[in-house]
Amino acid sequence: MNILFDTNVIVAAFISGGSSYDVIEQAIHEHEIYYTTFIINEFRKVIRGKFHYSDSITNEFIIFIEKFFIKGITANVIEKICRDLDDNQVLADGVINKINVIITGDKDLLDLKTYKNIRIISPKNYWDL
Repeated sequence: MNILFDTNVIVAAFISGGSSYDVIEQAIHEHEIYYTTFIINEFRKVIRGKFHYSDSITNEFIIFIEKFFIKGITANVIEKICRDLDDNQVLADGVINKINVIITGDKDLLDLKTYKNIRIISPKNYWDL
């Protein structure tokens, strides 16, 4: 199964561990996990801006992602589905990379439930796959 983790889940995994970390750790061993340049840039912005991590720590996190995830394509064509442009980019990246499941904590994305045959679930619902 091809999985794309939304930035908020990746950030939560690195910041607090918990269920987001557990899901990512298990998914790495069972599925194909993708990231995109968009996700990395958004991750860097959040981890540095909101949580004030140093460049070196941020880069260590990114090295982990690049080692265990597959680099996907960042879509150029983005449909306006959600009110948040970043959510639209995640959906577009999911489509172009033939993702089966997007895992997110974002309520707007979760409310969609599916988008172009991509299931959209929370980390908690990962265990039901």
